[in-house]
Amino acid sequence: MDTDLLRTFIAVSKSRHFGRAAENLYLTQSAVSFRIRQLEQQLGVSLFTRHRNNIQLTAAGERLLPYAENILQTLGQAKQVIAQQAVMQQQLAIGAPAFCWELGLQEWLDPWFANRESTLCLRTETGHREQLCRQLLERTLDLAILVEPSKIDEITVRPFCDYPLALVCRQAGQSLHTLSAAYVHVEGLLPAQLFPTELQGRTTVLMTASLQQAIKHLLRHGGMAYLPHPAVAPYIRQGQLHLVDGAVNMSRPLYLACRNDVMADEEIGGLLRTQWQPGAKVAARG
Repeated sequence: MDTDLLRTFIAVSKSRHFGRAAENLYLTQSAVSFRIRQLEQQLGVSLFTRHRNNIQLTAAGERLLPYAENILQTLGQAKQVIAQQAVMQQQLAIGAPAFCWELGLQEWLDPWFANRESTLCLRTETGHREQLCRQLLERTLDLAILVEPSKIDEITVRPFCDYPLALVCRQAGQSLHTLSAAYVHVEGLLPAQLFPTELQGRTTVLMTASLQQAIKHLLRHGGMAYLPHPAVAPYIRQGQLHLVDGAVNMSRPLYLACRNDVMADEEIGGLLRTQWQPGAKVAARG
């Protein structure tokens, strides 16, 4: 049986709402409805009674729910055991947007990693928010850094740190009102709805997940971009990039997400209590 069907069934049974389940699973509502119909056809029973604003489990749905949860839990445990046996090591897998690694997220991991047993295998990945949440649910990631909090019950989310953003360009003495350059967009850094009015509708010449690609484009071809201040500070000091006059400096949050069982893991507890600031050394939380 397709585990995606069971995962969708559990999401609907918890939210009692197809729209909210679709949002939590990063699917369309029609895709959620289709999966539920598929599962009902395979089992030959109705799993939900559907009335306007009132979705309830049928008796068959109530009986299926604990089995569905056990199946997914057992499958996740099997994946972990197989992976551990394959490498004969304890593994910690953490994922984050590409710009976080470029801002020095590895420095957050280094002190904790240095004190672990030599058999520990650290695996790092990059991805956008939807990919990282899906990997957490599939148990292929233990921890993830998100640009927006997740609403999924199985995932614990808490504030991690903030990163400052500055609008920069290659030409000195430019302001929002005089700057005619096109925009360079780094995925995940700044939602479009937070752009200053003067930037809305501006032509985008580059979309990238990499800070370094964005900076190189600005240096070679001009343009402007909101970028983390720690990443552009050296170029500002050297006169290669300049702050745009009148532009609002912003601060954006990052969130630490992990499965609920990982949050309770004493081995990882020390790491979870460690704070990271982009461009600064890590410091222990009180």
